[in-house]
Amino acid sequence: MLQCRPAQEFSFGPRALREALVSADPVLRQLYTSAFTPAERLFLAEAYNPQRTLFCTLLIRTAFDWLLSRPEAPEDFQAFHASLLPRRQSPARKHIYLQPIDLSEGPAGGALLEYLRNCTEAFFLGLQVRCLPSVAAASIHCSSRPSGDSDRLQLHTDGILSFLKNSKPGDALCVLGLTLSDLYPCEAWSFTFGKFLPGHEVGVCSFARFSGELLQSGPSASDPALAEGAANGPETHVQDGGQTLCFSALGMIQCCKVTCHELCHLLGLGNCRWLRCLMQGALSLDEALRRPLDLCPICLRKLQHVLGFKLVERYKGPSAVLHLPRRRFSLLHPQGWPLRRRRRRRRRRRRRRRRPKLSGRSRPSSQAKPAGRCCPLLSPPGAARSRVPRQAQGPGRWTSVCPRGGTPS
Repeated sequence: MLQCRPAQEFSFGPRALREALVSADPVLRQLYTSAFTPAERLFLAEAYNPQRTLFCTLLIRTAFDWLLSRPEAPEDFQAFHASLLPRRQSPARKHIYLQPIDLSEGPAGGALLEYLRNCTEAFFLGLQVRCLPSVAAASIHCSSRPSGDSDRLQLHTDGILSFLKNSKPGDALCVLGLTLSDLYPCEAWSFTFGKFLPGHEVGVCSFARFSGELLQSGPSASDPALAEGAANGPETHVQDGGQTLCFSALGMIQCCKVTCHELCHLLGLGNCRWLRCLMQGALSLDEALRRPLDLCPICLRKLQHVLGFKLVERYKGPSAVLHLPRRRFSLLHPQGWPLRRRRRRRRRRRRRRRRPKLSGRSRPSSQAKPAGRCCPLLSPPGAARSRVPRQAQGPGRWTSVCPRGGTPS
């Protein structure tokens, strides 16, 4: 069995990330130039920046993580664009429908649905989100089985997907079922967070794992930004089949994440293996909690190609609703990047003025230039740091699994 040490990096080289984002096809490269402003292209270029701080590298913590358990080829923008060509979307289909299943429409259930509707409209800028009347699971005639984790029933996803496909509204771009019951796709699986039907734009997701003590027993290393934004949030009680489920503010954010993840699948986006992204797969509650709420630059370009929004407008509005970092919006501002360049130039000029001037052509032996890159303001004279060789980049599509701060094995 493959044994993985904690916090191992699953990374691609800058060349592979650049080709996945911009593409090697001249037509798609021209489309990339025309779709984004220079400031937006600099923002997206963080994907293949080796010193990136906005978007993080994927991490592998156990040998049973989704990255190792489900090996598949990563989907770049060129493959995504080719898969969209056979699909013809009507301009009138601009509505996302949310179909509650066994979810009360009272004040408690309405608060959860309203929160999900606001988050979905902010995430998919330009689309309208509507909530359909709740339906009972008994009227769908889907299979069920006892849950191994609780005394509640698990619903089979195929029966729900068949119901959503047959009752899909004519002006719907996609329909997503929402349920508080646990789901399972087949007998071999213990549970699943969601499933969609390819080619029919219908899917279903479950919030059962994000309520009550199940969420409290999850990992402590969830997204710090989301945990901080939801630290003092109120709790929401939702009725489901006569039982009351309690959702904390962090649990509500997890419901929003799984909803947006499944809706991205319905719009044509596949699972992401490039960087930390909402479109990562999750086989456990541990992985689901560690997924960020935002997309990586490669998936962000895919979603922008489908919806046609402006990046600055997307980060301007939903940052408060979706708890997105305000730093990303500041970098997308038209004056953000020139301001950073001017600050860097000023810092470099200050460093040059502080350097001591030598009268002779040659340096004294006591002030010999060190072999490595060394800052004279931070290191004492004569203390040289050894130059760290840059890792050799492999082929464009080569993937490496290496420990944090280490070299590929």
